[in-house]
Amino acid sequence: MSDERPKLPDDGPTELVEDRDGELVERLATGTATLLIIWLVGVGAGSALLAVWIFAAVILGQRLGLDDLLSGTGFYVALAGASGPTVLWLAGRAQDHALGWFMLTAGKIGLAMIGGTILITVVGSLLLGSRIGPGAVPAIGLAVALTVAMAVLWALATWGADRYIARARTESVPDA
Repeated sequence: MSDERPKLPDDGPTELVEDRDGELVERLATGTATLLIIWLVGVGAGSALLAVWIFAAVILGQRLGLDDLLSGTGFYVALAGASGPTVLWLAGRAQDHALGWFMLTAGKIGLAMIGGTILITVVGSLLLGSRIGPGAVPAIGLAVALTVAMAVLWALATWGADRYIARARTESVPDA
């Protein structure tokens, strides 16, 4: 009786595991998944903190230090930024999408994120009795521009990781 299971190399980026129904499914190996999440979270968190640093310098005229960026607020900014590339990966992984698809989808994700942030800020300000002054328009414009720039970084990082894993996977499959 021969084993008809497909064979993947032990050191490849993916592994075969059985799902609940006993079907074999291919998933990322533990090491690959760990490196991927570190990469995506690092790119997202770093780009978000950089965008906040630029925004504060340009709009508020204030230079943020490491204590500001690594504070509780900085943690939540980094966490929000880390979600961008992670969601992008989940939306497009292993489907052989082109870089353009990653760029467009990253832009949509980023604009949805900044749109929600702007909406909450404006509505919150109005509910608290504050006025929205003429300086809000340039601030919103810069926030949107920085978000689009972050989305480009997310797209490049995610597409690059996707291509790397796909290439490593095809190069590590033994010839039949």
